[in-house]
Amino acid sequence: MGRYRPHIKVRRGKRHLQRHQRDSLTPAPLSIQSLTSQHYYYENLGLAPWHFHSWNRRQTPTLVRQLAVQHLLITFFAWQSQMVELPDPYFMAIRIVAPEFAHSSEVMIAIKNQLERYHTKYNAPDPTGPSLPEVYQKLAGAERLIWHTQPWHIYLDDYDYPDGWPAWALRLPHSSWPYEDGSEYLAVQTGWMWVGQLPTRATEQPTP
Repeated sequence: MGRYRPHIKVRRGKRHLQRHQRDSLTPAPLSIQSLTSQHYYYENLGLAPWHFHSWNRRQTPTLVRQLAVQHLLITFFAWQSQMVELPDPYFMAIRIVAPEFAHSSEVMIAIKNQLERYHTKYNAPDPTGPSLPEVYQKLAGAERLIWHTQPWHIYLDDYDYPDGWPAWALRLPHSSWPYEDGSEYLAVQTGWMWVGQLPTRATEQPTP
C-alpha cells in the first residue's frame, strides 16, 4: 500500500497548485454588507495544505507564495475599484507576513469605527527592517503600491507559562506588558511583515 502514497501526494500537490494558479487570476468577492456592519473586512489566503508547516516554521514553496500574493494583489485592486464608489473614508492594505505566511497574509479594509485603529496599527514602519522580498516585488501590481516593513509579533499569556517564559521566546526581541487584572503577556518578535498601500492612502490620516 505504501508504494501508492507518493503518487497520491503528487496528484494532491498538482491539484492544490492548479487551484492557486486559478485563484491568482481571480479576485475574492467583497461583501459590502459585512463591511458596513462590522466596519472591517479581509481576505485570508486559502493555503490549508501549508498551515501546519507554517506554524512549524517551514516555508511555503516560493511558487505558491507568489501565486498567493498575486491573488491578494488582484483582490486589492478589484476591491479598491468598488470602494471609490462609497462615501466613507477607508483604510485598505495588503500585509505579507514572513514567519506565518499561510495563516496571516491578507488584504484588508477598515471604515468608520475601525478606521483609526487600522491606520495606527499598519502605519508604523520600522526603517531597520528588510525591504519587500524580490519574489514579490516583480509580481504584477506590486509596483503600484508603497510598501513598508513592520515587525511581526506573537503574544504569549503568563497563565500558559506558570514556570516562566519559554527560553525560545526570550532569545528573540521581546517585551512584557501588563493586563488590567495584573497578569502579563509577552510580545515576541518572530519576524517581519510588509504592508502595501496605494500612494495616496499611505500618506493620508484618518478623519477625526
